[in-house]
Amino acid sequence: MKRTVKMMLSLSLIAVPVLAACGKTDESGGKEPADSGKQGTEASKTVPEKYDPPIELTTVNYSFPTTKFADGEDINNNIWTRTLLEKYGVKVKTLWYVPETEYLKKTNLMIASGEVPDFFAATPQQFRQLYEAGQLEDMTKVYNDYAPESIKKVMQEAGETVLKSATIDGKLMAIPWSGVAKESPAILWIRKDWKEKLGLPDPKTIDDLAAISEAFTKKDPDGNGKDDTFGLAMDKDLAMAGGLMNGFGAYTDFWIKDASGSLAYSEIQPQMKQALAKLADMYKAGHFDPEFIVKDGNKVNESIGAGKIGMMIGGRGSANYPLVTLTPNQEWQAYPMPTVDGQPFKAQLPLNIFSYYWVVKKGTKHPEAIFKMMDFWLQTFYYNKSEDVFNKFVVPASAVWTYSPAKIYLPDINIENYRKAVALEEGKIKPEDLTPNQKTMIDRMNQYKGGQKNLWGEVAQNGPGGSASIIDLIIKEDRFVPNQFYTTPTATMAERNEQLKKLRNETFVKIVTGNQGIDAFDKYAADWKKQGGDIITKEVNDWYATQKK
Repeated sequence: MKRTVKMMLSLSLIAVPVLAACGKTDESGGKEPADSGKQGTEASKTVPEKYDPPIELTTVNYSFPTTKFADGEDINNNIWTRTLLEKYGVKVKTLWYVPETEYLKKTNLMIASGEVPDFFAATPQQFRQLYEAGQLEDMTKVYNDYAPESIKKVMQEAGETVLKSATIDGKLMAIPWSGVAKESPAILWIRKDWKEKLGLPDPKTIDDLAAISEAFTKKDPDGNGKDDTFGLAMDKDLAMAGGLMNGFGAYTDFWIKDASGSLAYSEIQPQMKQALAKLADMYKAGHFDPEFIVKDGNKVNESIGAGKIGMMIGGRGSANYPLVTLTPNQEWQAYPMPTVDGQPFKAQLPLNIFSYYWVVKKGTKHPEAIFKMMDFWLQTFYYNKSEDVFNKFVVPASAVWTYSPAKIYLPDINIENYRKAVALEEGKIKPEDLTPNQKTMIDRMNQYKGGQKNLWGEVAQNGPGGSASIIDLIIKEDRFVPNQFYTTPTATMAERNEQLKKLRNETFVKIVTGNQGIDAFDKYAADWKKQGGDIITKEVNDWYATQKK
């Protein structure tokens, strides 16, 4: 029997910043990061260049998986905290610091205790909870008066719903941790050697994708004479099917406008039923590992690494991870996600935040200081062109950049890196116009062209026809379907969401594996409504009515 393993579709943002420096010039002469007081704060009214005497702000934080400290350093004593104090008079005291996996539980306990720091990253639900408890500083005037243009520009580029999502009862009650959703559309990755061996055409439709999957499953693409390959990677949560669902116009955990102009939940729409029917057909034909229902991302990675899978639906960065890591000598090619009718793919666009809002405790003496920290982050991480600054403050290998106490992300920075590579190739910019990360990216592509074939992932992402070029076109043509519900969770969402997600996951997997017929979808839709969906829909539309006034 065939054996497979698989990897979850990850449009996750955690790894994105490591690859993400970009932008403007560094005016520090390569000695220190750009002075945010000079470069980014022209719109500010009275934020001092440096607080004198210094001010102290408390926070809490979490570590990324790759975060490491030099000997004698910790979250309260490192290059970021020392520079904030020495240059700007802002002393940041981190009360506790835990792995990311423990952060939600720890912050929930903290909030329950009533003891919150001056600022920290709160989930949307925590943000709503703190607001209703009257614990948050109104940031409306603070933002309008003191936020530098660098920050306002990021918020504008992230999308108008980003700041709106942090606005409750007409007041800006938090600063969104802006994300990179615009550069995260699903990408179809196909093994080049298998496709070329079998002489298969590029996929344009979902049926084309299924035909390639059929060939990879049935025509022995690895040439070992065994029936041991699968066409498409699939995981136990069907996360890797998200892009295929989008190709049917079906979207996961999303709110769309219906024919009446009201908001409707995407997962109970007819398009989702069509997508599940196609997945069920592919499973029945043997395109997926029959054991996928018990395999998580790590197990899927094992199958990819073992050379048993020919296609996966991933994201922009899937070439470098997991594909190069798992199959360094086997190149994969990026393709736009096919659609059911062959029309250009439209990507699901969730609210463009990185899971959190930066909240400031009510009564904090210097709420505007959070903008000083954010601007310092932008100038140092993204806009700096000095190798010296990069080596002090970024250092991807040990994730020094994660020490920054306040971060926001540029919405399409990795696509901008690709654009810079194209501009350099066309002679429109010079090498000195590039940031350190952009130089590294281009150096790696040149090394591949020079014969270092294990660097194929850099070209597959950032070269001609790579994943970045596909997403760049989606951005330029604005081929996004945005989530129409962009505020904090409603009361019933907070209470029932986990139960409803469990119902969805169990039903969808049973349909795909044939344990239930496709008509089980209709029962799922009815049960979703009965078990809280109807109440949630009313809450969502009550909110939506206030947005149209």
